Amino acid sequence: MNRVELNTLREQAVLLKAMDRAVSGMRLAEAKLAASAHNTANALTEGFSRVQVDGVTVPDGGVDMNVSTLPAEDGPDIVAEVIEQKSAVTLYRANLKVVKATDEMIGDLLNTRG
Repeated sequence: MNRVELNTLREQAVLLKAMDRAVSGMRLAEAKLAASAHNTANALTEGFSRVQVDGVTVPDGGVDMNVSTLPAEDGPDIVAEVIEQKSAVTLYRANLKVVKATDEMIGDLLNTRG
């Protein structure tokens, strides 16, 4: 394997890590949106306990999620749920842009050196 091939493999590995991290952010956004939709749909259910999804940083990059159930006495908060849904959509879109840019960069890398 020559130096150019080795550099190309290293660059691809870095780009794939970036894509993997962005996909983990998309999964977190999806879980946050699903939990918020669940909370909104059950807001009028007596004794309902809200679900909350928080992001947890993974040591080697990306995020994982922590799902918790809040006490029933916290009650529904429709305004907070709308904000959470909008935030989740923004988080998803931002990470999707990273995935698309990374995909384009990998394509360019393979076209110029492959």
